[in-house]
Amino acid sequence: MKFSSSVFALFMCSALTAQVGTADTLSGANATDVLVTATRTEVKLGNVAVPYQIISKAQIAATGVARLQELLQEQTGLFVTNGSGTGGVGGGVFGNGVQIQGMSPDYTLILINGEPIIGRQGGTLNLARFTVANIKKIEIVKGPSSSLYGSEAMGGVINIITEQPTQNSLQAGIRAGGYGIVDANVGGNWVTRKSFVSVQANHYRFGGSDFDKNSFGFTQDPFQSNTLQVQYNQRLSPKTKLLTFFRANREITNNAFEVLGSAGRTITGDIRVNDINLNPTLVHQFSKKIQSSLRLYFTEYHSIQNLTEADKTTPYYYDNFKQRFLRIENQTNFYLSTRHTLSAGGGAVEETLITNRYAGVRGNTIGYLFAQHEYAPNKQWNVIAGVRYDRNEAYASRMSPKLAIRYQPSDRLKITASFGAGFKAPDYRQLYLSLVNAAAGGYAIYGANEIDIAKLVQLQQQGFIQTILPRAADLQLLKPETSVGINLGSQYKFSNKLQMDVNLFNNDISNQIVFDIIALRSNGSSVFSYFNVNQSFTRGIELNLHYQPTKNWHISGGYQFLQTADKAVVNAIREGRMFGRNEQTNQVYQLSRADYRGLPNRSPHMANIKIGYDNAATGWLANIRAIYRSSWGTFDKDGNGIINRTDELAQGFVQINASVGKTFHPNWQVQTGVENLLNHIDANNLPNILGRNYYVTVKYNLSIKKNNKQ
Repeated sequence: MKFSSSVFALFMCSALTAQVGTADTLSGANATDVLVTATRTEVKLGNVAVPYQIISKAQIAATGVARLQELLQEQTGLFVTNGSGTGGVGGGVFGNGVQIQGMSPDYTLILINGEPIIGRQGGTLNLARFTVANIKKIEIVKGPSSSLYGSEAMGGVINIITEQPTQNSLQAGIRAGGYGIVDANVGGNWVTRKSFVSVQANHYRFGGSDFDKNSFGFTQDPFQSNTLQVQYNQRLSPKTKLLTFFRANREITNNAFEVLGSAGRTITGDIRVNDINLNPTLVHQFSKKIQSSLRLYFTEYHSIQNLTEADKTTPYYYDNFKQRFLRIENQTNFYLSTRHTLSAGGGAVEETLITNRYAGVRGNTIGYLFAQHEYAPNKQWNVIAGVRYDRNEAYASRMSPKLAIRYQPSDRLKITASFGAGFKAPDYRQLYLSLVNAAAGGYAIYGANEIDIAKLVQLQQQGFIQTILPRAADLQLLKPETSVGINLGSQYKFSNKLQMDVNLFNNDISNQIVFDIIALRSNGSSVFSYFNVNQSFTRGIELNLHYQPTKNWHISGGYQFLQTADKAVVNAIREGRMFGRNEQTNQVYQLSRADYRGLPNRSPHMANIKIGYDNAATGWLANIRAIYRSSWGTFDKDGNGIINRTDELAQGFVQINASVGKTFHPNWQVQTGVENLLNHIDANNLPNILGRNYYVTVKYNLSIKKNNKQ
């Protein structure tokens, strides 16, 4: 399938690049700022050769958002999905996550200060766990990043970088809004000549949403979350410093629902989550040309769900999920000359999973080496080449290369291109899951290593399964997924007030892992397992415009056009082997290429526009942001395994968010706003988006004493 001529012409007129955008004018970033995530070393934005985006602290504050998912869903090319779909590239059945360039949330690695966040359930993370308080900036790198970060970075990386204070201060803030939302923050920083300590605490409470008053329970369950975050940095000597980061989170979600098909049978209970992260880093400067970092990272995510019948004593469902992740890593940077920089390192990962969803304790060990060379022969050219070698205990070894080139013929024009290969080994869920989810209608999911035809026959004889479907004949051990990604485009600066960025991307995925129905239970619910499909792709174009007509006004806009498909389906359509069933007449008809809507959970068109006003002299700030998503596929209804009918689509929508704020004196700020002004509600496909929600935020900041940077 080819891009339309109009899209290709737009791209050519913008002069080929791989730079999605150096600066959102609302963020205040410029070419002299640095990006860490793209190369794992500090690189000036003007020299970065891969697609990226930066969300600054100022931009976060201006939006007035409270949670990470609210912030990410406003960014160009990012789609925060609730995970419904067909698994693998299509998403999962649990939680929510972030798509980048149409790639599944499974392939988006989310970091805090360069270290991975764990606790994926169904391949996605609960992004509502994370407050945006005390964030310095968020770096988003788009496209394959496995050469630096390994398996889960096949689609891209989101790195949350926390604030490092330079002065003694106290902060406090509270945000209150509809749906019983309360978001309270308090923190303090103590800075000396050789060290600093930063302590931040957050309490978040959500009262729940209920878009169906005729049923018992909530669309989104009420929950509360408490987070403690501590940073301690100490300069041990003129050449050595210790950086320590600790985060602890505790969350309680209240569950209440009515059992499907059993009117009046109600279930209540809760989910309790504990999440801790500890990350000490020792940095030593051997000389002006050699710097080395030794990092230790430990994190544990523990979730317990306990549900009972209405009498509070009869057990209904119990789930215990504990994941531990331990990594030790060294990275050494060699500044060989003004033209050559070499980064090399390696590490080891030990991961353990203990859960009643699997038969026994599961563990894996990964060892890896990586190297990256940056060559800058002059101001116009910059070439970065890197490779990573992963030795996975469960799978064969894998090499992940990457090459990125930046060419800047003038101050106005920048041209870049990047190529990267990535891989993703099947995770524990896809291999070992053995789950009968009584809390969601009684469906069952089995990992590929836990089910085969013989076991299905045995379950059928026991009465657990009624019908074994033809898809079960394809059950086999899974292969790792691999991808090849290419990004091309340009950045052109028309003037000091107007800039345009264009990026063209293509990702080819082999051995894509999806899940499908293999049997039906006697109660009518489905039994799922996981499969490899040969090849699929995601490709498209992304455009960003940044305009600053005056010092105080900022305007930006973004658009992404996306095409996705399973190549085997495209070939079957071309050969006349794919059929659908008309939703009105129920008649069978042969599908054309135009009928096929691609992979589930992908919007072909996404756009945003943001208008902001910020006057430091008067203390006033205001902004309005509009986000558009076109319709996207949900699940197959006519039994042919693909999305091809209008009743298989979720409705497109426009979401408008706005806020206005005022700083009083230097210490106090009041901000009020509204989210989802048009009140778009889709409880089935977008339960993470609430209805219209007004809020008020009050912040207090007291700077006590100015200090020099550490």
